Amino acid sequence: MSVEYKLSTMRMLSAGRGGVSIAVAAAALTTPCPPAAAAARAPAAEYTVEASEGGRELRVEAAFAQAPAGGLEFDDRMGRYARDAEVQQDGRWSAAKIEGDTIVAPSCARGACRARYRFSLEQAARNEHSRNSVSEQQGAFLAPPSTWLVRPGHRGPGRFRLRVSTPPGVSFATGLFPAAGDAYEAELADLPEAPYSVLGAFETTRVEAPGAVVEVALLPGEVAAGRAGVLAWIRAAAGDVAGYYGRFPVPRLLVIVIPGGRRAVGFGTTMGNGGASIMLWVGAGAREEELRRDWVLTHEMVHLGLPNLPRAQRWMEEGLATYVEPVARARRGHLAIEDVWSDLVRRTPQGVPGPGGLDANEGYGAIYWGGALYWLLADVEIRERSGGRLTLEDALRGVRDAGGSIAVTWPVERVLATADRAVGITVLEELYGRMARSAGAVDLRGLWARLGIDDAGGIRFRDDAPLAAIRKAITAPPEGPQRGGRPSGGSATPRP
Repeated sequence: MSVEYKLSTMRMLSAGRGGVSIAVAAAALTTPCPPAAAAARAPAAEYTVEASEGGRELRVEAAFAQAPAGGLEFDDRMGRYARDAEVQQDGRWSAAKIEGDTIVAPSCARGACRARYRFSLEQAARNEHSRNSVSEQQGAFLAPPSTWLVRPGHRGPGRFRLRVSTPPGVSFATGLFPAAGDAYEAELADLPEAPYSVLGAFETTRVEAPGAVVEVALLPGEVAAGRAGVLAWIRAAAGDVAGYYGRFPVPRLLVIVIPGGRRAVGFGTTMGNGGASIMLWVGAGAREEELRRDWVLTHEMVHLGLPNLPRAQRWMEEGLATYVEPVARARRGHLAIEDVWSDLVRRTPQGVPGPGGLDANEGYGAIYWGGALYWLLADVEIRERSGGRLTLEDALRGVRDAGGSIAVTWPVERVLATADRAVGITVLEELYGRMARSAGAVDLRGLWARLGIDDAGGIRFRDDAPLAAIRKAITAPPEGPQRGGRPSGGSATPRP
């Protein structure tokens, strides 16, 4: 994508009573885990940021090793919240104009450049109040770095390095991958769509996941499940996803929990490009059992295992999360196996490719259930053609081992070729050719019959079907006997 803000659909759950406050300030957590591609070289841009009391205003100084091509620009509409801009010339600072979303700095066109300014997060949050740019939650300001960092108008190769200092009682957390010391680094080209960050008064803690650390920013507000319940929910979702991928898809993830709303779990959004972050809303009345039944967080975490793709292939991203989420949960006993297949049988007819194929269709059915159908068909075909030795997980783990994740952007051709190479079968490329760019009939009734799924009057399984063993293997735990039936706490609410 160029990156899509990935929005999960929402589930309506009942609200509970009671609650516990999760509003305390703490120092930001850092876990050194520089990406493998980062070379030990001087960055093209360095940002030093000092937060004011309460985190309401930022004092930013930016240094560019070469003349910033295209001038110095803010995100759309964000220049209005910057003031007191200065540019360094011959070792001296002089005032610079801010016109629209641009700092006018002619001297920066002649070589290395330094600029500084103040940015009002408080004013931006009050006026914009947008989850995609900047918002406030009871003194905690949510905004990706692109909201408050000026950058070259034309981004060439090179990395940027960011350091943020805060006064007592103010925390900073970001989804950017940490570098050595107190810095964060990413490709400068990724800055416009870098992961979410949050600055202000909130609690930070961490949850261990297989092969990774999940840092959690608990923003001010009430959640009936309490701090322990929220963290247990995050830990369970991370375990489900790590179990599917073999280990957690990224070495470090920031999860920002925003209390609010009437639903137990509302929107979830995932952003990568230089790191990984998930921002999601949890209702004040959300009880522990409701969080245990939730699917949204697992869906968002599945996104972490696939590189960002162009907009036309958004269906591959959302479809993977739609297919893998219930499978991963069922394998660990968090969802009934019947529910996995019931959703697929009922919903995938919406996703059969129409005119122009899935690449040309932007409706809900094509993006979520057309994508899910693609990955289901790929999983079945890989298993069938390999005699059950290989699976879709093997293909996705090949992408992971080649450096693919939400932290990077790849063309679709690279994703397909890498995944197929991992299993030694050109399933994904061939299937993409059939479904992505042209309408194509999919014999769903024949597929269900071969898998041994009968949906007449409710889901029933036939173990004498030709591909019954594949159906069982898809939802079976990696080790030990298959666990059937409904998990404790009841079945998850069906998708809308």
